[in-house]
Amino acid sequence: MTKTIYNEEKYVEKYPDPTAAMAIENINRENKKSRERLQGHRSRVIGKSFEEVIDAACKHYRNTEIAIIEKTPEPMKVLGKSNKGRFQACFIKKAQPDFKGCMANGKAVVFEAKATEKDRIKKSVITDEQFEYLEGYWKMKASAFVLVSFNLERYYRVPWGIWREMEIFYGRKYLQEKDLESCRIEFRNGCLDFMHNIVEVM
Repeated sequence: MTKTIYNEEKYVEKYPDPTAAMAIENINRENKKSRERLQGHRSRVIGKSFEEVIDAACKHYRNTEIAIIEKTPEPMKVLGKSNKGRFQACFIKKAQPDFKGCMANGKAVVFEAKATEKDRIKKSVITDEQFEYLEGYWKMKASAFVLVSFNLERYYRVPWGIWREMEIFYGRKYLQEKDLESCRIEFRNGCLDFMHNIVEVM
């Protein structure tokens, strides 16, 4: 009768999960990471598409002399420079709102754009730094708001006065789409008209 002797060290090297439970846990962890990466990629694509919609509207407003509104450049940190004149850099945490500009009447306008595929938008999507900027502009009588997209299909302009006090108005730190019907904006002349009647409502 032949007896097989297993080398425990080699076994562990070949099979890093010593128990079935740990193997399942590791698989679930990897699956979760993959889902998070996929969701992160999807969120970036949706955010980029939303920005393109806004950029098209900004060009229309500039061409029709309604307003000049520009995207705030993404802040970068230089990591180093190569001998070919190129440099390495990485994006750092964004502190300012997405868009700033001026209307034809001289009034400043500043807003943050947020897109979601969920049925609600959390107050926490605005960072503390962005909150301070929007709050500061709002206190100086600028038109400050949060532009929200649900599924890149429906769009809302939420005045800063409502966003900052949503706990008082709605008793919670998030807004559902049904809460925003009075803030809804539409496409006009092929562009998202987020400036429609802005002087009257802000």
